[in-house]
Amino acid sequence: MTPFDRIQCLDLSWSVPPDVGELRVAILGAGKMARLHLEALKSLPGVRLEAICSRSGTSAERLAGEFGIPRSYRDAARLLEETRPDAVFVAVSHAVTLEIASLVLEAGVPCLLEKPAGFRSVQTADLAGLADASHCLNIVGLNRRYYSTIQQALLAVWQQGPVRGVLVEAHEPILEYRSRREFDGELYDRWMVANTIHAIDLLRLIGGEVAEVRGLGQCINEPHGDHFSATVGFVGGAIGTFVAHWNSARGFGLKIYGDGVTAELWPLEQAFLRYDTGRRLKLTPDPVDIRCKPGLYAQDADFLQSVCDRTPAPFPASDLHDNVRTMRLVEAISGVVTVQAVDSPCLGAGAGEPNGSVSQPGRSHELRLS
Repeated sequence: MTPFDRIQCLDLSWSVPPDVGELRVAILGAGKMARLHLEALKSLPGVRLEAICSRSGTSAERLAGEFGIPRSYRDAARLLEETRPDAVFVAVSHAVTLEIASLVLEAGVPCLLEKPAGFRSVQTADLAGLADASHCLNIVGLNRRYYSTIQQALLAVWQQGPVRGVLVEAHEPILEYRSRREFDGELYDRWMVANTIHAIDLLRLIGGEVAEVRGLGQCINEPHGDHFSATVGFVGGAIGTFVAHWNSARGFGLKIYGDGVTAELWPLEQAFLRYDTGRRLKLTPDPVDIRCKPGLYAQDADFLQSVCDRTPAPFPASDLHDNVRTMRLVEAISGVVTVQAVDSPCLGAGAGEPNGSVSQPGRSHELRLS
C-alpha cells in the first residue's frame, strides 16, 4: 500500500475489531498530554482504560476518578507487572521519558511514546534497539502527522503529481515561554527537540528521506540559536525549506508545492488549495479534529490498530527508527549557528556546530545526514 492509498483509507470512526474483543490500555503520566489522550481513548469503542500512573500519585488518582479508571499507581514497573496491559501510552514529564520508555520497551509492551523519545538521536536509537530486542511495537507521538488538514492537503497535491517542494515555518515566543517557568530551564535550552520537532518532522513527512541539509543560524537571545534557515534536499528530488524566527510573530505554517497546485496552511489547522487556474479551495477539518486535539484521535486509533494487527503502524506513523532520522534532521538544523561578533555570548554557551566549533560570521554550512 502506497502512502497515497494509506491516507485515503484512514478510518476516523475506528473501534476495536470484534475478533479482538477488548484492548486493556494503561496511561503512564497524568499531565496535560495524558488527559488529552484519555479524552480521545474514551471515545474509542472496545478500549478499556485499565490503569494510570504518576509518581506523585495525586494527579493519577484525580484522572482515575474523572475517567473511571479502576487502578492508579505511583510506580510504573508495578503497574506493568500487576495489570499486564495490552498497550501503554507514555506521557510522562520530559525529564523521565527516557527512563520510563526504556522500562516499557524492555517489558515488550506495545507503546505510544510522547515526543521527544530522547533528547539526542543516539538516545532515540538506543530506545529503538530496546524495541527491536523485545519485538515491541511502538510509535512516537507526533500528532501533526495525522492532522486532517495536512492529510487532505497532501492528497490534493499528490493527485496533481509528485511533491516538488515544502516550506515549514516555526516561529515560537521562546522568551515568553521562559518567563512562564512552566518547565525546568534546561528544557528551553533544548526547545528545538522538545517542541519545534513537530514542525521539522513535517519536512520528512511530506518530502521523504533527507539527502542533505544546508543551513544558517544565529543566536540573539538563546545560547543555542533562535533564528534558523535551512534548505533540505530530499532523496526523491523535492526541496524543503525550514524557517524559524523565534520571538517574532508566533505560529507554525506549512506550504506544499506540487504541479499546478500549492497547499497553504497557516495555522496548520486551516488549509487552502491554490491552483494555477486561479481557483482557491478551502479544506474542512474532520469533525474529530474539532472534538479532540487535532491529529490525536487518528494517531491513537492507528496505534491501537497496529496492536490489534500485531504489525508496525504504517504511514503516516513514525516509530523509533523513523524518529531517529527526524532527530538527525533536527540536530543538523539546530547545529548551525552564525556568531555575530567575536565577543558574542554564544561563544561561552558552547553554541555552534555539532563538533563544538563556532561557525564564522556570514557563512552558510552544509551538513549531510548519514
